[in-house]
Amino acid sequence: MCGSGGGNNSEAEEARKREDERQAKIRDGRERIDQNFSQFDDDYFAGRRQSYLDYAKPQFDDQLTDASKTLLAALSRSGLSDSSIAANRREKLAKMAGTKEREIEDKALDFENSARKAVNSAQTDLYAQNANTADPMLAANTSMNRAQTLTSLPAYSPLGALFAGVTSGLATQADLERRGQAKYGNVLFGSGSGGSGTVINE
Repeated sequence: MCGSGGGNNSEAEEARKREDERQAKIRDGRERIDQNFSQFDDDYFAGRRQSYLDYAKPQFDDQLTDASKTLLAALSRSGLSDSSIAANRREKLAKMAGTKEREIEDKALDFENSARKAVNSAQTDLYAQNANTADPMLAANTSMNRAQTLTSLPAYSPLGALFAGVTSGLATQADLERRGQAKYGNVLFGSGSGGSGTVINE
């Protein structure tokens, strides 16, 4: 009986020793994963956002400059440079620019958040694999490869035409302006039954 009990104790002790060794390897593997993923800090993710801004903002600026020049030329050709129509179109362009710029900033933030999510997911997977294999060298090599893959920048798509239509309808509005029928404050409608109006000269 004593011999049997001693054998059981020896087996239990050996099992505990093996488990302690396994847990030590798991901790070692986790440390190696953390070391390879230490580059993915807040500055890294902010850099992902900035990377897209650096790509998109010059395109935005160029398109806005071109749209402003195109609008100015169209207003000049139509004889509307100093009209209320010109003021309205310039205001419309400014609003469009603000909206498009916010969309670019939102997309840049999406790239930051997507990168953060991908890193967290990869690290969680590596932790699970490490817990199953208890192989620190495998954890080190696998996490290094995953980290290198994650640092690759995504392919950015060029911006589309952001300010299309900013000059649309100007020729028609110029003709209406000349006829005294423009709807931008140039006509004062009377209250007569005929609905006729009086043109106010600017």
